[in-house]
Amino acid sequence: MSAAAELVEGTWAIPVPTPFGGHTVAYLLAEDTGFSLIDTGWGSREGLTALMAGIEQAGFTPDELNGAAVTHHHYGHAGLLQALNQPDIWCGIHGHELKTLKDIRDGKAPTAGFEVPVPRVPAGTVLLADGAHLPLSGRTVQAVWTPGHTFGHTVLVEDHPEGALLYSGDHVLPEEESLEGRLGLDVGYLPRSVSAYTDSLRKLEQLPPDTLVLPGEGRPFYGLHDRVQQIVQARTARTAAVADAARHTADAAAQPAASRQADSLRTREARTPEHRALELIAEKTADLSDLPPGSFARFAALMDTASHMWAAGVPVNAHPLWHSR
Repeated sequence: MSAAAELVEGTWAIPVPTPFGGHTVAYLLAEDTGFSLIDTGWGSREGLTALMAGIEQAGFTPDELNGAAVTHHHYGHAGLLQALNQPDIWCGIHGHELKTLKDIRDGKAPTAGFEVPVPRVPAGTVLLADGAHLPLSGRTVQAVWTPGHTFGHTVLVEDHPEGALLYSGDHVLPEEESLEGRLGLDVGYLPRSVSAYTDSLRKLEQLPPDTLVLPGEGRPFYGLHDRVQQIVQARTARTAAVADAARHTADAAAQPAASRQADSLRTREARTPEHRALELIAEKTADLSDLPPGSFARFAALMDTASHMWAAGVPVNAHPLWHSR
């Protein structure tokens, strides 16, 4: 997807670039008067240009914006909120995500050194409690709380004339999008992330089998129930693999690196036995070959591994650190 496209009547997908070479998707929902957005894309000059172009392609102008809902607080999905801020627009976000943003700004949130710009939320905030409806005219869109990727992650379900639509954020992604690195970044919630994610996925099996999934990354797809089963099975298998790797890792992690060269393959932060254990388990259970030390992608893979360690009953007492370069 490289340009804005109308997927079903009145619903447009607008790809917004990220600094990492990919894009996230903002969805434009035409209303009886004006339009609203679900997710906004990465907050940058290039991102804003892409979003404005998509709005124009859909036949609107920015001053016709009524409001925006975000599935979760990550910058690739909420980063343009501040740029869209107008006196009369509403902003929908789960209360936990709003608290997390405030805590990060105040230096109170455990982030494992995960430093990215923090989106600012417009003044007209609507807290998206589980089951709440978005304040749209002529459309019925309901919030469903889906903790997993973050604790306050929320998907939006629409009863559309052409069939059920699921705006899934980062909760359910298409097969071509990797599942690695999707859990564990909400550090304060790390011990529960895998179990909550699995429970939240199963909740979506109540939706019709022919639901059209509109993900925050990647292409829209059908086959929600099959994809949910694939993800649940993959997460269950990963927890089992992590548990097995942890049983064989304790002795190796306690040993110092065999050489300066071997140690250079670890991230700068992985010096303690706890950090080395996490690295070794990650290397045995995930493909880290293309993830260089010091990269955010590697950090995300380590945190994902840490979430599965908790699910396997292996407490994680030290987190890796990552700082934006």
